[in-house]
Amino acid sequence: MTLLVIKTANRRGMLHEITGVIKDYASIEWVFVSIPSETERVIAMRLSDSLPISALDKLRSINGVHDIWASHEAPMELVGFDKEILRSILMHMVQSGGEVHAFLTKLGYEMGLSMASTMLRTKYEIPSNAAMSKVLETAINMLVVMNLTRSVENISISMDKGGHIVNVSLLEPFDLDAGLPFTRGYLLGLLKVLLKCDCSLDAVINKSRVTFYLKGK
Repeated sequence: MTLLVIKTANRRGMLHEITGVIKDYASIEWVFVSIPSETERVIAMRLSDSLPISALDKLRSINGVHDIWASHEAPMELVGFDKEILRSILMHMVQSGGEVHAFLTKLGYEMGLSMASTMLRTKYEIPSNAAMSKVLETAINMLVVMNLTRSVENISISMDKGGHIVNVSLLEPFDLDAGLPFTRGYLLGLLKVLLKCDCSLDAVINKSRVTFYLKGK
């Protein structure tokens, strides 16, 4: 299988052009599209097979395609990530430049937005009158379900005169060695939807345990 990530211009017809090329070589098992800005989109796909160099060259020739990254060893799924493979992927991407680090943060942010929005729509069997802290706890624990962190050690939410204060402790987040770009983005995306505010974020690392301090603005 192949995990394909493409950074492109955000223009009409782009996804259609990209999938038109890919379908000549492999079937597309799922697609994740995020739009981190008005001018840019990120398309992540899991394919049934690897793509030849000629196919990647065709993708690069599409007007508006900025960057392509592919792994032929990454069976990435919403539930059941292979953490070791994904960590090596992130390290490879981060080492290629700071821009990729920003991209991973955006990808995590968009997934956090999507996860929180989905939970608010479906409640994931959460009672409609449940406290927002319980919804937040469920959304953060999805990192464990997706095998993106070993465990959630602590979650607390409180209020002060400046707004919400959220503390989250995670054990062995998968992107720890890469600077936590995805996890940071994911938490910020969750809180943007669930608490309806932008947050500042600080992280304190103690060996394999990371405590995030988020404060609503």
